[in-house]
Amino acid sequence: MLSSQKITKVIMKRNVTIALIVSIAFAVVFLVWLGNYISKESFKTHETLSKSFQNIVDTLSNLILLNEEEIEMHINSSLALAKQLLENGNYSNINEIKKIYQFSLSKKFVDIDVVISNKEGSIIAATGYYSNFSFLNFKPIETKISNADITEQYPKLLSFVGSTRRLALHTWVKFKDNFIVFAFYLNPEFYEKPIEAFTTNKIGNIKDIAIYVNDKTRLDTSQTSLDNKISEVYSEKEIHQFLKVTFYKKFILSKYDTITTPLYLRITMEYFNYLYISLLFILVFVGTMLIFTYTSSKSSVDPFIKDLEKLDTAVREIGNTGILPPAGNFVLAESQEFYETLSAILQELSATMEELEATNEELERAYNDIAKKSEEFKNLLLNISERLAIIAEGYDENTGQHIFRVKLLSGFLAEKLGLDEETVEKVKMFASLHDIGKIFVPKEILQKPGKLTAEEWEIMRQHTIYAKRILDVPGFESALNIALYHHENYDGTGYPFGLKEKEIPMDAHIVKLVDVYDALRSSRPYKKGFTHEEAMNIILNGDGRTSPEHFDSKLLEVFEEYEADINRLWESIK
Repeated sequence: MLSSQKITKVIMKRNVTIALIVSIAFAVVFLVWLGNYISKESFKTHETLSKSFQNIVDTLSNLILLNEEEIEMHINSSLALAKQLLENGNYSNINEIKKIYQFSLSKKFVDIDVVISNKEGSIIAATGYYSNFSFLNFKPIETKISNADITEQYPKLLSFVGSTRRLALHTWVKFKDNFIVFAFYLNPEFYEKPIEAFTTNKIGNIKDIAIYVNDKTRLDTSQTSLDNKISEVYSEKEIHQFLKVTFYKKFILSKYDTITTPLYLRITMEYFNYLYISLLFILVFVGTMLIFTYTSSKSSVDPFIKDLEKLDTAVREIGNTGILPPAGNFVLAESQEFYETLSAILQELSATMEELEATNEELERAYNDIAKKSEEFKNLLLNISERLAIIAEGYDENTGQHIFRVKLLSGFLAEKLGLDEETVEKVKMFASLHDIGKIFVPKEILQKPGKLTAEEWEIMRQHTIYAKRILDVPGFESALNIALYHHENYDGTGYPFGLKEKEIPMDAHIVKLVDVYDALRSSRPYKKGFTHEEAMNIILNGDGRTSPEHFDSKLLEVFEEYEADINRLWESIK
């Protein structure tokens, strides 16, 4: 019986559990809302920053338009001389060309390099900083001529030098099978300061702003920062993690025909501060729910607990004295009613228990008598059956000994097969009854010294069926299996039913093997008994009549493994 304290705990536990379930449900709904809010807020921040960065990109891109005429004039001023110096593939004069073009260079550009490249962008010769690289970041294409004037419109492309942060305005001229590429290095102040100001503006939930030239080179810092995701960005990409969102977006800094110079913006936002605030809010909510639940539950449960304590005292008194004490004053009318009903039931129960105890003693004595008689009857029937089996074997000592050898060896094999204890005991008990059906076979057939005729052999085979006349009784099921099926062969060639494999009970399998072994070893008026080795050879290899296919393969393995013990046991009852 539960104590009042335990009942209070149970009720409190139930109510607190309900409060916790409600709190958890609230927390889940709140967290789902928070997730949606974070998603919307991060997208809004991403859009704002993307527009700001697009303005920076547009400003840099406009440098081409603002300086287009100036660059055209600067190139044309010495282009004829440059081509003349490079005639006959004499690229050693490339540094002279650079010196020529360095004069009167606009203040927007801090330096110029001259590069000779093929159409695949491979650098054949280069000056200055470009001499450190083997390839351009783009493949030059044919110059487009807008009109028939001598002055050409040269292609112009903002591109980074190699895998560096150095930005140059590139323009090129077709020269024989190659290209003369001019790289005007922009003053870093034009792009480094705006980018630095943009990337350091980490307000709110922005954890990091990074601008990449490629997956290895960041434009906003000189430190190497590998990001393999950059190579997967074709336009935009979002990566959502727990309270963390990373946006990638590709921008086109410069474009000429099919050639583009991309920039990649990566914005990382974290919302762990939202988590801390949310957890604090949830904890306050859960704490309030638990305090309220405890207070309200206690005030509701107290009247019940007082009555339960009185009932508990009464029940303890019944356990100690067997007498229900006088009723006290209960808070609830239902408790008073229950107490009075309990008193009446207790009186009736006491009288009934006395009657049941007397009846139980009588039943126990009767059961013990029946069990004793049943065991005596079973032993008597087994004893009679064994004696009948001896009679059935032919009334001589040799065949009588056959019964006990089969019993001993069958029990031994059952143990070595690892059968359960009950099955082993039944095999030991009933193996001797395997040929009890022969009691119904005519005596002249059983004792005939010569070979049986076909008709006589058919009668003899019926002894397995005849066993049912004696053994088809409760408690002798295993004995009936052994007597009925011990001439069935594992391959289905036996009798009386031609059963095979698992259709034949294992106890019958065991007795069959032992019966064959003993028959081979035993001498009869019409044959001399085989030695142990000869009998084992016939069983394991066959002789025309007996075949190893007649037996269960697992049983044969055990039989062969313990053949020395089997020979010793057989010799002990020889």
